[in-house]
Formats: sequence, structure tokens, C-alpha cells
Amino acid sequence: MKLRHLLLALLPLSMPLSRADAAECRLYLAEQYDWGAKTGFYLDLEGAKLAGVPLTLAVGDGEEWRLLQYRSGLTSDTPYRVRGVITPVRAQLFVNGELAAESAGGMQPSGATVTFSDQPEWANALGDWIADVSDLQVTVARKGEVVARQGVRSGTQPPAVLRLFEAYTPLTMPLQVQTGDTVTIEASLTFHRADTAAWAPFIDRFGQSRQAQWRGKVRSQEELRGDVAAEAARLAKLPPSLDFDQYGGYRRAGWKGQASGFFRVMKRQGMWWLISPEGNPTFYLGVCSVPSSIWTTTPTTGRESLFEWLPPHEGQSARAWGRDAWGTGENTECVSLHACNLIRKYGENWLGRAETQSVARVRAWGFSGGAKWGAPAVLVSTPVLQRGGVPNLVEHPDVFDAAVQEAYRAKLAEQIGAERNNPRVLGWSVGSEKDELVQPEEVMGILKMGATVPGKRALVDHILQATYHGSIPALASAWNITAATKNALYAATPTPPAGDVETMRRFYADRYYACNYETIKSIDPNHLYLGAYLCPVCPDREEDWRLAAKHADVVSYDLYTPEYGNERLRRLEKELDKPTFCGEFSYPTWYDGQRGFGRFHVNAGSDADAGAKYTAWVKAAAADPYCVGGAWFEYRDEPLTGRGPGFGPDLVYGEHYAFGLIMETDRPKWDQVTSIREANLHAAEWRLKVGRKQ
Repeated sequence: MKLRHLLLALLPLSMPLSRADAAECRLYLAEQYDWGAKTGFYLDLEGAKLAGVPLTLAVGDGEEWRLLQYRSGLTSDTPYRVRGVITPVRAQLFVNGELAAESAGGMQPSGATVTFSDQPEWANALGDWIADVSDLQVTVARKGEVVARQGVRSGTQPPAVLRLFEAYTPLTMPLQVQTGDTVTIEASLTFHRADTAAWAPFIDRFGQSRQAQWRGKVRSQEELRGDVAAEAARLAKLPPSLDFDQYGGYRRAGWKGQASGFFRVMKRQGMWWLISPEGNPTFYLGVCSVPSSIWTTTPTTGRESLFEWLPPHEGQSARAWGRDAWGTGENTECVSLHACNLIRKYGENWLGRAETQSVARVRAWGFSGGAKWGAPAVLVSTPVLQRGGVPNLVEHPDVFDAAVQEAYRAKLAEQIGAERNNPRVLGWSVGSEKDELVQPEEVMGILKMGATVPGKRALVDHILQATYHGSIPALASAWNITAATKNALYAATPTPPAGDVETMRRFYADRYYACNYETIKSIDPNHLYLGAYLCPVCPDREEDWRLAAKHADVVSYDLYTPEYGNERLRRLEKELDKPTFCGEFSYPTWYDGQRGFGRFHVNAGSDADAGAKYTAWVKAAAADPYCVGGAWFEYRDEPLTGRGPGFGPDLVYGEHYAFGLIMETDRPKWDQVTSIREANLHAAEWRLKVGRKQ
């Protein structure tokens, strides 16, 4: 994983100020301690209101903690130079060269690393301050000689205004402290108010941060229009490879499968493969959300002042506006500023031209096609079917109810329609990620329903036979209910033991996955069924993988990890022995906080770094005998102010990550996509080489 960066920031501004009154609010400037053992040291700021925040140097000697504090009242826009000195016999805290506090006694060292600027999750409440921290370092002296020094120099952090968008993560470095050493902690601090009104507007007319500066930032409409010819010349030098058929099948493999006119799977030389409609072996590499010409939007209601400019609601830009994008019922107005850039760039027929350009890009960069969440009709995709409008028991349909089954079938058939004959559909799925997991709470909700509900009756019937061997008295006793007949069991509102709830949950999930598979296959026998993009990082849901795999041609999942896969995925693949497909992975660029984007839990520091991480992922995935491909999430960056949902004055609502291959100004990230193209063009051959060694 990329070296983590220094947290020079405040606490996130996407929460109401009142939260600070009920939760901890801390920023550890430097720490190396074990609280329970009462060893080590830390220098921190504690409190939501700057005027009352104490600056604390804590020293542990193995017997007790000594807290040295500066309580003279910190103020905004005032520079502070802080220095803590811990010797074998004394600890002192200096602020702006003056002794603020001291205590007698030494320190018992703790650990071999030091962490700078840590904002722990249990203390991440919003304060009314932002801390600019620079020249932060810890020095260790032994017998009068400096033996170690770690820290972060000034000038490396983004402006304070950009840290309103996203706090940094801590930076941990090796630092060995021995008994009898002298430890000196030094830092320069300046505080700013965590008040968005004081900094607004944040977003320029092109959807970029007004305060951030970088090479390639768009300054004018003329620059956008000039990009058209410049990119055309660049793409002309990257023609789609003739080594691949129109579906991403590799023509130079030296062997072919049966050409069925649709994608299918086969195992050869120990490796699972997709076989393209033309019969060529395929390691499929796609892009999600192409072309995203209007999506994603960002909420504007209640925070119009954050934006330097918002488009008119009339004319071409009317398409950039929407309401309640997430269906939350808030009726929030939202806008797509990148759609406005497309209008400026392409003029008339901007939607059509943007789609055509997206196809040219995807093909030039060596991708097999699209993936989840939309793709132009000329590209292969992996459509996600939805259940909206089908009545749920709690969160999922009553698949034991004939009437619900019929309504569900009609809903799926409506979405599949004529696509059942489309060779560019790689395969179908229903829903995505946690939405498709049946939760224990759902079972409990069903058991509270009436005696005539088919789903409740089916769950009771199953547990009665599977666990209690048909004995109603045994079940009634275990559930602590009074029931002598099945009808009495159906009418009860029990609270079963956790083991019984899990048994019923698995039964319900199994029938739900089976219903999806059997229904879709009855509507469309031509295409693969890819399951529901489950999550192999959910340790309490491994059984759902086993259940879902029984009812899918390919086991699909979404997984964002520093490297391809993880131990759990490898173990499940080997156990299930079915082809797998990663529906979403990504390494969104963080830009070291210099552009205002959020820091995803797996990320890249630069576009070139993202391209290198993509290449490493593809090489590892191609070597996995079970993996038949994966898809990058996603085509275009998310808005700096978040994709929502949300309503009100906060700076960020929802995700605001630079996931895209394309910037908000419709500029490709060339340092990234150049590396991606090379990986895409070589992936099938990498996989073939592994297969030959089997």
C-alpha cells in the first residue's frame, strides 16, 4: 500500500456541529504510547471549541500518567511554536519559547514507531477549528548525541481550505526509544476556523476547486474546446488492437472454443475462461459507468453559496439538473457540472458526441468494453437488473408467494426484453453488494408478520423439519412459545435462538438466489448469470458465497483491496471451483490532498501510480485460475462536493473520490490510461502463459 500521508487537518465537515458536544474531539500531533501500560508519550489537542482546547503533553512512566497542559486559550490565525522535552528526570512543555508546564520524573518507553497527527475514529467529532501543522518532528538523544529523528517538513501539506474536504490519515514511522533517552517533540501550529461560509465559494464554473492549483487545471471554455482536436490526434496514435475480436476475445491464443453467439465459460488447462460470442478465449477487462454524461450529480439545495456558478435551468443545461437523485424523498435539487463542461466542449448534440468519444476512448485504451452501471449499446456490458416495484417482505421479495413470483418475473422480463438476443450482454446480475445479502434482522421481521404470509410459513416449516425433526413441542419449547399445531406456530411472534435464525436466514437466501437464477434463465437462456456482486471481505457472510455460487454461472463480487484479492477470496474460489468476476475494483487518485478529492481506503497518490497499481492488479488477476476478468470503477471522477444524498449546508455529501479515468473537465488522465492500455493488451497472453505451465 502507498505510504500514508500526514494528517494536518481537522475533523470532517460533513457532520453537524452539535456532534462535538456528545463525542470526543482530538488530534494527536505525535504519539508513541500504551495507555493501559502507562508508558510512552503523546502530544495532543483535545476539545471541540478552540478557546477551551488544552494542548497536552502526556508522559507515562509505567506507574502513572503525568499530563502537562497549556490552557492559556488558543486563538485562530495565531502562530504557535510548541516544544515538549522529556528527559530521564523531568518533562517540560514550551509554547512560543515560554515554559507552560513541567513535572519531575522520567518516562518508560513504549513501542518502536511514532505516529504523527492521528485522529482516531473514537475521537473524530467535529470541532470549530482546523490545525495547520508544520515542522513536526520527534528527536531522540542518547548520552548527549542525537540517535534518531523522524517527522514531516513544512510545505508538504495542501492549503487549509482543501483540508475542509477531507482529513488526512496518520503517518507512522520507525522510532526506537530506550530508557534514559531524551525525547523532544516540536511542531509549528496555526489554527483556522472550520467555517465553510468564511471560505466560500469552493467550486469554480468547471467543477474544480477554486483554491487548488495544478498543471492541467482548466481556466477557460476555449481550453475545453481545444481539447477536442488535441485528444483526437492522440487517440489516432492508439488504434484498437486487431488481436482482439469485437467482444474482447483474444484471436492469437492458438485455440478456440465453440462460437455460440453469446458469452459462455469453459475450463482449459486448469484455467477458467470466458469464451466470446465468436469463440475466442477472453479475459474480460471493462469500465463501469460509461459514459456518465449526466451522472453523477451533486446536491445544491441549501448550499448554493459553495458554487461560484450554477447553470441556468433552461436551454441545453436543463439536462444537467435533477431532483432527488437517490430517491430519498428529500426532493433535493442536484446538478452535474461535468455535463456543463460537455456542453461547452461539444456544443450541439453534446450527449451523442460525449458517448461516441467514450467508446473511442474505451477501445483505444484496450478495454474489452463496459461493465456495470451503463455502457453505450456498441460496447459489451454487464447489466444489473433491479427489483424496484416488486413488493418485499422486509428487504427482499417473498419468493415463496406465487403472486410475488409472477410480479418479480414480469419485472425482470421487462428489463431483459429484446436484450435476450444481444451478444454484447456478457451476463445478467440482480442487485449489488450488501443489498443482496439477506440479514438476520429480516428473518426476525418476517416472524413478526401474520400467520398467512407465505414467507413466514416457509421459514417455520423449514426450521421445524431441519432442526426439530417435525416436533412441534420441541420447537415451541426452544422458542419459548405456546403452540400445539402448525397454525399456532405460524401465528406466533417468537424470538428464536440465534442458531435457528441463521438456519432460516440461509434457507431464505438460498431460495432467493435460486429464484433469481431460475427466473432469469427461464426468460433468457442465452446469457450467463453473474449472481449479485457479493463481498468476500464480509467474514460473517461466507455462507452466502456458497449459497449464491450454487445458483450462478459465474460468481461475481466487488472488492477494493491494496492488491488483487485476499486470502478469503482465494480460499472460497478453491472450495467452489467456479469462475469468478470482479465487478468493481479501483485505485482512485488522492493527489496528496492537493485537489480536494476524498481519500479512499485504497488509493493512488498520482495518476501514474494508479496506472501502476492497475497493471499489478491485472497481472495478478490474470494468473488466478478462477478469475475471468474484472472492471475498473469508474469512467468519470465524482464531484468534489460529493455525489449525495444530502440536504443542507455541508461541504461534502456522500462519496467524492477521483475514481475516474476522466476528470470532471472531460480530460483523460493520460499518465494513468497509458499504463492501463499496456496492461489490457497483454492480460490475455499473461493468462495463457500461466495456463501453459499448469
